Amino acid sequence: MIMTDKEILKAFNQKRKSDLRKAVIRPKFTLHKEFLHVIATLVIMVICLYFASALTGVGFTVLCIFLFLFILSQTKNILLLLIFLYQRYAPAAIRKACLFTPSCSEYMRISIIKYGVLKGVRKGFRRIRICRPPNGGVDEP
Repeated sequence: MIMTDKEILKAFNQKRKSDLRKAVIRPKFTLHKEFLHVIATLVIMVICLYFASALTGVGFTVLCIFLFLFILSQTKNILLLLIFLYQRYAPAAIRKACLFTPSCSEYMRISIIKYGVLKGVRKGFRRIRICRPPNGGVDEP
């Protein structure tokens, strides 16, 4: 029996609807290392800003450059912490809407770890942009 294009599309759409109702299972992971890096960054920033009130001129400029570079070096950990918080506390209706496996947030987390901040975020946003019907399925970074 040969199926027409309309029959194939109808079968695909019915399968897609049943897939959307399934529960999304997220991998369990902890973020102790990244969380500690972010907390250390915040503590160092507060200490530096406390002592910055006594500095003027060149000392203040050097301190600002140091803080900028320190925050820049912790961007990866801050992004991973934000993704972790999204995966933990975002409403279930939003998290279950992803059509891909792994989910878009998990894809971005893996991409950031695998490729670094710039390329990982770019790949993650590209994935979020295409996360709508008729796209979907298994897509590893």
